[in-house]
Amino acid sequence: MLALPVLSNSEKKCFQSCKRKHYIRYRLLKRPLLATAPQRFGSLVHKGLEAWGRAARVGEDRLAAAFDAVRAETFVEPIDLVRAEELLTAYDARWADEAVEMLDVEVEFETPIVNPETGAVSRTFVLGGKIDGVARLADGRVVIVEYKTSSEDISGGSDYWKRLRLDSQVSDYFVGARALGFDVEGCLYDVIGKPKLQLLEATPVEKRQYKKDGSLYASQRDRDETLDEYRARLRAHIAENLERYYQRGFVVRLEEDERDAAFDTWQTAREVRDADRLERHPRNPNACVQWGTTCEFFAVCAREADLDDPTRYRTAKSPHEELSAPAPREVAA
Repeated sequence: MLALPVLSNSEKKCFQSCKRKHYIRYRLLKRPLLATAPQRFGSLVHKGLEAWGRAARVGEDRLAAAFDAVRAETFVEPIDLVRAEELLTAYDARWADEAVEMLDVEVEFETPIVNPETGAVSRTFVLGGKIDGVARLADGRVVIVEYKTSSEDISGGSDYWKRLRLDSQVSDYFVGARALGFDVEGCLYDVIGKPKLQLLEATPVEKRQYKKDGSLYASQRDRDETLDEYRARLRAHIAENLERYYQRGFVVRLEEDERDAAFDTWQTAREVRDADRLERHPRNPNACVQWGTTCEFFAVCAREADLDDPTRYRTAKSPHEELSAPAPREVAA
């Protein structure tokens, strides 16, 4: 009998957002040829943090490892590389002395999906994913480590942190870490604010205004800002606004929280199974634009593009490209 296919947190969220998008991404395996700019930048910083954590685990130069990782990435805009390097530099300065011992990094897991009421085990999917890290704190507690970048307000008490009380990813990672034998007691949630500073451009000639001494007013420029100048300005801005850029919280799950999350996963797995069995994948127009970003498949649903267009879409090798060993699909009736 073939191994059961993985149902990841990303797939669950995609299905809950729009069943048609889920069908396109996880059944047809179609993906946009190029990720959005925010996605690309988030992935770039995450690569650096992953390398930072691996180096910390073995006692090597953390910042050098992080720089090597981001500089090895291809098709990166020069300004994004500057932003990533400055964020990682300040991250290293902000948290390097914290007593956090990395036990493992980028940890994959697979574990049964269990109905918390009956104890029944799903015969359709297993829960799978990849945890950013597992660490031991100074007081001996073992915790999950999760890295995020965000353009939202990440200050303490903001909606960003309140929403984590319901976040399914954290709940899944508790289950996954325990399945791997880690007796975790919480999640160290590390958030980095994305820089909003833009590269300054020269003031158009027709809009320039000069003082009596012939110099431009302070808000105007006679040339574009260089990357080195931008780097220095960003570095100063980060140093002056550390709380805006770096927040670390401790997220826990009570017994009733884990029970609710288990029901959510069980029910979502059943709904995915039914959609596959019935071959019905309805669209959700309310999900076409979220967080100011248009769905990558909107043009397809609007009949303005074709999924077979190689200039816009590619075919993934597996439903979960982030996992190293995807299982073959077998869906029970």
